[in-house]
Amino acid sequence: MKASAGSGKTYNLAKTYLRLVLGKEDRYAYRHILAVTFTNKATDEMKARILKELHVLAKDTVSSPYLEDLLPQAGSVEKLRIRASQVLSDILHDYGSFSVSTIDRFFQHALKAFARELGQFADYQVELDTASLISESVDRILDSLSESDSALLRWLTGIVIEALSEGKKYNLETKLKEIAVSLLSEEHRALVEQFGIDEAEEYSKTNLADLKKRLREESGRFIAGARSRAEALVEAFSRNGLQKEDFSRQGMNKVYEYAGLSPVSAPPAFTKTQSNLCEDYSKWFRKADLPRRAHLEGELMPLYREFYSFVTGSMKVYCTARKVLGIVDEMGIAMDLYREFNELLSEKNVVSLDDSNVRLRNIIDGSDAPFIYEKLGVFYDNFLLDEFQDTSRIQWDNFFPLLKESESRGEECLIVGDVKQSIYRWRGSDWKLLAEDVQNRFPGTLPETLEDNYRSLGNIVRFNNGFFRYAAGCLDSGLEGFDEGIKVSSIYSEKECGQHVKSHDSSEGCVTAVFCEKDLQDSRILDSIREVMASGARPGDIAVLVRTNKEGARAAGFLMENGIRVISDDSLFMKSSSVVRQTVSLLSSIVNETDSIGSFIAGEMNIVLDGDIPCLSLTDLCEHLLRKVREYDTPRFESQTQYIQSFMDFVQDYVSSHGNSPDGFLKTWAESEPKISSPSDPDSVRVMTIHKAKGLEFPHVIVPYAENVILFGSTDRWCKPDVGGTALDDVLKGIYHVKLSSPDKENTCFRQSAVREMHDQYIDNINVFYVALTRAVKSLTVIAEIPKDSIRTGVESSFANFSQLLYLYFSNGHAEAQTSSETEEDTLIFRIGEPYDFATMSRKDSGMAEIVPGYPSIPLNPEPGDEETDVRERGRLKFGADSIDFFNDEATASKSSRLNGSVMHSILSSVGTSSDLEAAVERAVADGDLDPARKEDCLRELGEAVSSHPEWYDANSGRVIREDSLIDTDSNIYRPDRVMVKGKEVTIVDYKFGERNPRYRRQVEHYADIYRRMGYSEVRSFIWYVPSDTVE
Repeated sequence: MKASAGSGKTYNLAKTYLRLVLGKEDRYAYRHILAVTFTNKATDEMKARILKELHVLAKDTVSSPYLEDLLPQAGSVEKLRIRASQVLSDILHDYGSFSVSTIDRFFQHALKAFARELGQFADYQVELDTASLISESVDRILDSLSESDSALLRWLTGIVIEALSEGKKYNLETKLKEIAVSLLSEEHRALVEQFGIDEAEEYSKTNLADLKKRLREESGRFIAGARSRAEALVEAFSRNGLQKEDFSRQGMNKVYEYAGLSPVSAPPAFTKTQSNLCEDYSKWFRKADLPRRAHLEGELMPLYREFYSFVTGSMKVYCTARKVLGIVDEMGIAMDLYREFNELLSEKNVVSLDDSNVRLRNIIDGSDAPFIYEKLGVFYDNFLLDEFQDTSRIQWDNFFPLLKESESRGEECLIVGDVKQSIYRWRGSDWKLLAEDVQNRFPGTLPETLEDNYRSLGNIVRFNNGFFRYAAGCLDSGLEGFDEGIKVSSIYSEKECGQHVKSHDSSEGCVTAVFCEKDLQDSRILDSIREVMASGARPGDIAVLVRTNKEGARAAGFLMENGIRVISDDSLFMKSSSVVRQTVSLLSSIVNETDSIGSFIAGEMNIVLDGDIPCLSLTDLCEHLLRKVREYDTPRFESQTQYIQSFMDFVQDYVSSHGNSPDGFLKTWAESEPKISSPSDPDSVRVMTIHKAKGLEFPHVIVPYAENVILFGSTDRWCKPDVGGTALDDVLKGIYHVKLSSPDKENTCFRQSAVREMHDQYIDNINVFYVALTRAVKSLTVIAEIPKDSIRTGVESSFANFSQLLYLYFSNGHAEAQTSSETEEDTLIFRIGEPYDFATMSRKDSGMAEIVPGYPSIPLNPEPGDEETDVRERGRLKFGADSIDFFNDEATASKSSRLNGSVMHSILSSVGTSSDLEAAVERAVADGDLDPARKEDCLRELGEAVSSHPEWYDANSGRVIREDSLIDTDSNIYRPDRVMVKGKEVTIVDYKFGERNPRYRRQVEHYADIYRRMGYSEVRSFIWYVPSDTVE
């Protein structure tokens, strides 16, 4: 289903879900329907929509907008009501099986099911913040550099020295992170697979050193060849008494430049002038001088043609060699980055989100659906895939076997998307899947196009229909001569971009295009806001959509300076909260006594931080500090609860993946820019990026700085050069991360890649503009820099941005007949329709009471008199004796410490005699509990511990009872780690891997008392602190 903006996509998805779940005989059909969206917000909206409509069908069936679609299969209104009521009840009582999920969440769930195949522990985490993993990997590489790693040290030193010798600024850490990001990108992975690149061989320092040598030879050969031919020509000029000034219009300047080239010089590019000189000797000299120099043509022209032919024939190879030479050094650290990154994942027991889809694909590749369902533990009959234009190729590969199996059983699946709203190519989405691949893989499908627009008023719909068809035609003109498949105009055709107006509003709405000087655009934003507010609009009805966060900060700052309340992306940063900043500063002063800022803040707030703070975890510590901040300024604290809640979520996420290190947290916090979820505020204008606005709608939309939505820009891409038939044919065999210019300037073997990139960018950027302009419901204002005179007068026909296309659309009369225009000082305004009267706009009442936000934080141990008691022993909430050693100070320092303590405890508990130890360790490895890399260390440590107590672990120690349950007379159950029974003698040993705690003594004495009451006359009990081999 192809669903343009405002066409009722969500309505149709919900309709399909309801028809499937209500039309099946299976009472629990909802367990076998999977609906997939791309954002958490869309998931929540989809779930709420389905549950709301089921509620309407169950309570007031005839009022449901879906009644007409659902009644035929139900048979009667009463049967439909009963079925809807039953399904609603079942879903609410079995909510975990209500499968509406983001695509990432679904694949993460699938990945968990394949933990063993991945070689991961079952409790591994998916790390969403790949950037932080990359940053830590680079830090580890730099921190570990030493003389022993001489190859890497020499390579990195060479990179820096070469950059500095060329006068470039160079930050090694920043550059390494950029290289790592590109190497771990889906674009790189896809090309490696496509061309079968052996990365270990391709990126080896030996291979790259040889590559550098070959490329330098080729570039040197070009310089030497061009210079020698230029020198021969200059010598002939001199021999015949000619100097540079004798040639018409400095026509031979390029020859003299080539004659003076050094090995490191950049050779000048040829223009049309050099081509003309090669064809016509009469253009060499001024007319007055030509007769007396005509006799030299036979000598000079062959020399010039040889020079020209050599340069033009070899320049492409030379430019390619120089371009690749510029990035070869960076490729030399690829394997070092891979190694550190993968080791870091293994140590943290995490999988990066970017890598998860690849690993899942590699596991299920070629598998049939039943095998996948068996691992997932659930079977799906129907799939509803939303926003399919944002799907990556690897996600599609993972979904394909499931959809194929569903189709083979005659089940219904629905794929919904819109190529015109594909704006996420930079993160791997591929609109060609929706445009071509689905139809190719499922030739029996019947594509349906939703041609009605229920969102926007008539003038907005008709304007967007007309403008984007016009713009697509202009872009196709720019692509003439380049055969790159799908035309832009086929995406924005009459069928795809010819929506019918379905709004029931009596007004036709208004579209305004404002062209002004660049520095007046901010004032025009303010004018538009004031104009619609004077017509009855509320600030919350207005959205300002921008291309970048920098533009958003500019617009938001100007509006706030002029008294307009704003919610912007900048205002959503957690770090913009004063409460959060104070809390982090206080935490920093605890960790670092020299932190004068944190200490000053603590002093100002009368907070004492120099004593022992009763906290066992980073989460508890942050809660403690937040309570102190709240005591200091309660009103300010309560006004920022959204930031505080999001901050604590950030803390919890850090702890779950990295443990409780405050130092590590502060470093991660410094490198992150976390945001809170976007709140709604009827008294504030929204300023947000176009990408964030996708899927949303606003009564009045302002799109300023439209000239910044360009058609094409130079960019870095992974490419395979087309070197067939050139001197580089046997040299460049890999893929290379190079900057691509526009095809007319890309005189390299990467030109075809540049053509593809220009085509894709044209579609990316027209889609961005389409998403922006289709968010408006009642009125739309576009503000742009007035085009330069050459564009306005038609002298120049090449376009650089969409504001120029918009200007020509209006000024050349392509817009509807209702268009009016007016000219103010330095400003030209085009308008379609009359300004909308917002006072007449109906507003939806959610029917829900306002929830007052808050952040209650209550200490776990608030009882008086606990100050001198161990924090783990205070108050009403205490750690159980069986688990307290997993929460000791050492264990809270890192996740791996917790894991090692619990795993080693489990191994030791399964050992009867010393001969059992090796098998117990092997079993822990096989079960995925123990990292294979820790096997030998674990065996050695526990072996030394066991051998030091032969009285407990030899065959004569009696009958051994390991972690069996004891039921006391109060019905409580206890599990001593090891009990040895010999006649009437009992020896009890409890293992501890943490610090000493008095409570342990009481614990084992209670075990001993139970055995005495069971009739054993001699009972001894011991606490064994295994790491230190201390027995009490």
